[in-house]
Amino acid sequence: MASRGAAGRSRGARVEVVLPDLVPRTAPPGAGEDLDGLLLSGLDLAGAALPDLRLLECALVACRLDGAALRGARLVSTRLEELAATDLDLTGSSWRDVVVEGSRAGVLRLGEADLVRTRLSGCRLHHLDARGADLADVLLEDCVVGELDLTDARAVRVRLVGCRVERLVLTGSRLSGLDVSGARVERVTGPGDLAGVVLGEDQAAGFATVLAEHLGARVVPTAPDRADGTERA
Repeated sequence: MASRGAAGRSRGARVEVVLPDLVPRTAPPGAGEDLDGLLLSGLDLAGAALPDLRLLECALVACRLDGAALRGARLVSTRLEELAATDLDLTGSSWRDVVVEGSRAGVLRLGEADLVRTRLSGCRLHHLDARGADLADVLLEDCVVGELDLTDARAVRVRLVGCRVERLVLTGSRLSGLDVSGARVERVTGPGDLAGVVLGEDQAAGFATVLAEHLGARVVPTAPDRADGTERA
């Protein structure tokens, strides 16, 4: 049996969660229940109301979570794999040493959540709502995200690697190391203060345009030089 709590804890390291031998459970969990060392696989939890659920060294695998509400849930040293949901509500939840892999969601609600040492890998999310969330040592890798909303969020040592993000919202965010240099970000809105954002050289021009518009400038295409060499009026 692996040692309990064997998760990556070094700052900035890629989070790994190694679990002990888990006990399979076929019954769905209840609201506010404490689960420790359990494997929940293939469960249909669509529409389940599970506020304040606590998962310690558990694995949730290939479960349906359409419309499930896990507000205030607490996840510690836990793996979430191949989950599917149209709308999954984890508002106000707390995450410590958590790995999410190969999962899909229409809307993943993480408003006011607290994520520390968390990794999302190979996930497809139409809308990742992290408004007002606290994110520290969080990695998104090889993910496709329609909209990543960090409105009023605090991000410390957050990296996007190999990801494609159609729209990144930074309105009112507080950033201390948001590294998007390894991601393809197609559109940024509400940039505000970009201090703390790490950009690749090819991204800087796009961000400069967004920032100029945010500050009230109107950005228009540059007119080509005239063929006869005369200056434009």
